[in-house]
Amino acid sequence: MKHFVIAFVFLCTWLYFGVRYYECSVKKLCEVSEPIPVVEPPKVVEKKPLTYLPFSIAKNSETVTIIDSISNPLQSFFDYLNANQRKELVITSFFSKDENGSIAGSRNESLQNVLKDFGINLDRVVMQTKQGDFKFSANDQYAKGFAYEYQTMSEERMKSIDKGIASKILYAGFGSKTFQPDNTLNAYAQELKNYLAKHPDKQVEIIGHTDSNGEAEANQWIGKERAKSVMEYFVSQGIDPSKLTISSKGETSPIASNATLEGQRLNRRIEINITN
Repeated sequence: MKHFVIAFVFLCTWLYFGVRYYECSVKKLCEVSEPIPVVEPPKVVEKKPLTYLPFSIAKNSETVTIIDSISNPLQSFFDYLNANQRKELVITSFFSKDENGSIAGSRNESLQNVLKDFGINLDRVVMQTKQGDFKFSANDQYAKGFAYEYQTMSEERMKSIDKGIASKILYAGFGSKTFQPDNTLNAYAQELKNYLAKHPDKQVEIIGHTDSNGEAEANQWIGKERAKSVMEYFVSQGIDPSKLTISSKGETSPIASNATLEGQRLNRRIEINITN
């Protein structure tokens, strides 16, 4: 009986593995199917609502008009860029489907002139154009012609802007006895301070220039006084005075003809050169 049980167990084991071999190796019925991957639905990315510059545009016109000029709305943009030296302002100029796309580029130029006159450094402004789905009002006006956002500049962009800081020409009321720095000089002082923090080995040369009106000797003195005014302002903004030197070229290095009022205005300038 014992031998019968052993033989029976052996037979059952042989039959089991034989059947499994036949099913799996011959018939290929034991292959494990790959699990079906679960495909997640695409995530819905919510669009960030656009914010707009306080300028209106007119249909088929390059003219841009500031909205509520009394409240001085550009000051907040000026202050933000001054306080955040690694940021740049990205502006999108819209044009409607009823307009030629080139008009948006012309509006960009008009807007750039306004920003520059206010003292905003255009090196930190990126302009682009885009067709928008909108209609002008009955009087051909649209109040959301320019969208904007701030973005952090790349290292490449920072290096490009540093080149502009290292060689700069400034215009302001340098000859006035009651010298008042304008926004351009204010913004440049902050950029220069930031630049010197990154490049502590650099020196700043401030050179005063004049037009040809008056005696050459007097103009040499006037040029130096203008440079001195700028240097004192830089120091008041926290720039180390040991980094600054002043000089004058008077009327000897004009960049425009002194025969015109505009040429004289261009020659009355401050030149900033940064050296090692």
